[in-house]
Amino acid sequence: MRFPGFLSISAKRFLFACSLSLMALLAACGGSSTTTGSTPTAAPTSQPSPTAVVSPTSGTTLTTYTGNGYTIGYPQGWKANASGKNVVFSDSSGIYSLTIVVAPDPAGAIGPDTVVNTAIEAVKNTVKNPQTVNVPSSISIGGDSWVQKSITGDSSAAGQTGTIQIVVASDNHPANSPSTNSFTITYETLQATFDAANTQYFQPMLQSFKFTA
Repeated sequence: MRFPGFLSISAKRFLFACSLSLMALLAACGGSSTTTGSTPTAAPTSQPSPTAVVSPTSGTTLTTYTGNGYTIGYPQGWKANASGKNVVFSDSSGIYSLTIVVAPDPAGAIGPDTVVNTAIEAVKNTVKNPQTVNVPSSISIGGDSWVQKSITGDSSAAGQTGTIQIVVASDNHPANSPSTNSFTITYETLQATFDAANTQYFQPMLQSFKFTA
């Protein structure tokens, strides 16, 4: 069953907890003292004109977004909302959501596995009955191998309860450089609709992701 607006509230709560954990982790190694990871913006002056591309797997038409050190396509009709180091792509109902967090991590002092584990622990603190989902430990995005994990959990908002599934993937790019950034992608929806959304939306978006620096 879908709950209009339910996931958007859940996602915001998760992102708040996750972002705080990630920023604290990176700040512990001095990552936040650099200016490499400037905040991406969705303002027209910082983006090229939207470019339509077609996913080879689903035929979903995507619009290109330019962020901090990357580009990614998102489905037409979705919105891109930038806030701090986060950019959230979501449909109008808030049922489907993909978030990218970029933060400076000079020389890759914090490994992607640590970032993913920290994010997963943050998720566990925002849901009930967390359960690990068996997914491949790595995934190729933008030509790099990213560490990934997935979890499900029950979340309540506006008097409604549903089981959501979240995937967290992280990578350091470029590796072992003074200008290394930590890239973290999370995507989520209700567990009951996850497989269909993964095929129609999330995988085409991940396939379109490209590093620009």
